[in-house]
Amino acid sequence: MLRARATHWFEIITTQRDMAAVMQVLAETGAVELEAHPLQGVQPVLPQLDAFFEEFAALEKKYGRYWPPREASVKWRDEEPAALLERILENLRVWVKQAGPAIEDSQRFETRAGELKMLRDLVEAAGGFPFAGLPADGAGILARAIYHVKAETPAVTAPGGLLVQGFPARDGEFLVAIGEARDMATFRGEMAALRARELHLPEVVADDRAKADADPLAGLDAALAENAAEERAARDRIEVVSRALGLGDMLARVALFRWLREHRANLQGTDWTLRITGWIDPDQARAVEAALDAAGVDTVLSLGDANAGQAPMLLSNPGWLKPFEFFPRLLGMPGAGEADPSLVTALIAPLMFGYMFGDVGQGAVLLAIGLWGRKQYPLLALLVPGGVMAMVFGLLFGSVFSREDILPALWLHPLQEPLTVLGVALAMGIVFLLGGVLLDAVQAVWTGRLKSWLYANTGIMLAYLAVLAAFFEPALIWGVPLGLVLAVAGARDETGQMTAGAVARALGEYLESLMRLLVSSVSFSRVGAFALAHAGLSAAIVGMADAAAGAVGLVVLVLGNVLIIALEGLVTGIQITRLVLFEFFTRFFKAGGREFHPLSFPDHDFSAKNGDAT
Repeated sequence: MLRARATHWFEIITTQRDMAAVMQVLAETGAVELEAHPLQGVQPVLPQLDAFFEEFAALEKKYGRYWPPREASVKWRDEEPAALLERILENLRVWVKQAGPAIEDSQRFETRAGELKMLRDLVEAAGGFPFAGLPADGAGILARAIYHVKAETPAVTAPGGLLVQGFPARDGEFLVAIGEARDMATFRGEMAALRARELHLPEVVADDRAKADADPLAGLDAALAENAAEERAARDRIEVVSRALGLGDMLARVALFRWLREHRANLQGTDWTLRITGWIDPDQARAVEAALDAAGVDTVLSLGDANAGQAPMLLSNPGWLKPFEFFPRLLGMPGAGEADPSLVTALIAPLMFGYMFGDVGQGAVLLAIGLWGRKQYPLLALLVPGGVMAMVFGLLFGSVFSREDILPALWLHPLQEPLTVLGVALAMGIVFLLGGVLLDAVQAVWTGRLKSWLYANTGIMLAYLAVLAAFFEPALIWGVPLGLVLAVAGARDETGQMTAGAVARALGEYLESLMRLLVSSVSFSRVGAFALAHAGLSAAIVGMADAAAGAVGLVVLVLGNVLIIALEGLVTGIQITRLVLFEFFTRFFKAGGREFHPLSFPDHDFSAKNGDAT
């Protein structure tokens, strides 16, 4: 847990036929990251994909909304990828031919449904059917026409022989015109030029004026119901064709090909074979090999050294420690030979949080919030140990929902001994900083740099400890110049020689590092300051609640505690993050690694674990 692990380079040789199956297995294991190192003589993998997706995209744009959902899972068939691509396209072409008539019917019914809904809006706006009994085809002396024009359409100038009445619509206006057939023909031409939409009354309305006037919406509702039934029938015919041709399964395979296309830059092929390379979690290598064997694919898996490049790093933490990876990931990933600070952070962050937020009741609320929301919002899991430590320090401070008259303090009341609270926080920070220096020394041991680390840091650490000890025994301040002598004596350049430049650099690093350690130590006193601020705010709320008394006082107490939990919880979290990142991590954490990004399925489950779609 304390040390980040490096991944290992791997290489898989398989056949072109088994390419997709092998890629599926690798994605299911979640144990590999692909990275290509091109070799001479390799060929592009599946060059047919570009032409395939060009035709597929055109079909999808035109017919995609009539396709069924793709299958939930799919297992690769023992079939040549190029042959399967052509078969998919052929099936889609057949589907278009067989489903075409039903699609045309469905589109017609969709258009009609839109018209009927617009007519319904017109009836509601006009309070009935304007001129509903007049013919629409100009067979009589008078004719009528109904149009919908959008809001941005220019004003319409009707021929002099027409009567045009407007009614408001959601996104424009309805225009109902009545007049002689000759003038109506001219009007229709103008409306066509403006791209206005003509609406046609259903027969049940146009043929029965009396019925339409008596119940103007009944005929439209009947027409809508009949149209919806016909549209469903057309959709059912499309679905029958889709099932017969196995379109859902084909679309799942298309999604798999799309995923392969995204990753083919990391694949290298010849006429018959395929080379897959990248990085693998060494602890999962046997499981990956077993999964490939279980899939029945022809593969050869070999592990190599990391000379192919900088190996991605892995953090090996149990589930309870995963939320604390948030802190190092803010800066980056530990490199080879670096410590993973998640475990140490899990010890110091809740301790600081509890010290600043010492209250049994408020800690219990934070604990409950963390337990409730950690699955949906993983970061809230940090509130679980934080809430527990807040309850522990609440017992030590004798505070329950801001009141100090319910439980006796097992240690002290912060406002009564502020110097002790600040001093303990300062001591806490010193211990944390020394722990960070110790981790830096451990990293030096891991990487074989202990000798150079001692040269560079022994004098600085002696001076730092001397300054701290001088508060108790002033004579120990002589450790500061002694530390300077050791720092200069250990000055070495890149070749291991003591030079004037190395001495000057060592002197500068001595002064800068000593000052940073001292300033960082003082920075941790803010932990005590926030503990006092929390106690002060709690006392103020209790004072207001006692002054109000009764039910009002209880409301003040409840609202005050809610304010403390919300406001100080946020502020305390920010301060802990700052102290951990910029005071503690800077002692040892360089974040020189890169994160491992395992191969995965981004938007679809192609796994055969949940059933074989074939």
